[in-house]
Amino acid sequence: MAHGYVIPVIIILILIIALIVTGYIYDPLVVIPSVAIIGFLAYRMFYVIVKTRKRNIYTYKGKIGKAIDDIPRGKIGYVVLEGEYWEALALDDIRKGDTVKVEDMRDLKLIVKRNIDETIV
Repeated sequence: MAHGYVIPVIIILILIIALIVTGYIYDPLVVIPSVAIIGFLAYRMFYVIVKTRKRNIYTYKGKIGKAIDDIPRGKIGYVVLEGEYWEALALDDIRKGDTVKVEDMRDLKLIVKRNIDETIV
């Protein structure tokens, strides 16, 4: 996870080196606003990196799909979820055309059960 912080640190170091090389490191009218801007940008970069690392945008848990095959309990078949075909492991007997609810995802297989609510896909 530490490698996510490398880019903000490099940018901060480059900006500080630029202040030193140009000689503006001793001018408070340049240094104070520069440090404030650099600090704010570093804070925002760290914040965004930390927040996006914890988020899984590819979660399908709780979503509703439709069975393409008859899928016996404990066997693998195919379902359509958000317009994509997925391999699915059935937790109970599912008939072709039934709506299914995703309970979990293991590797690239969905673990599904028949949707009791019969929500239309």
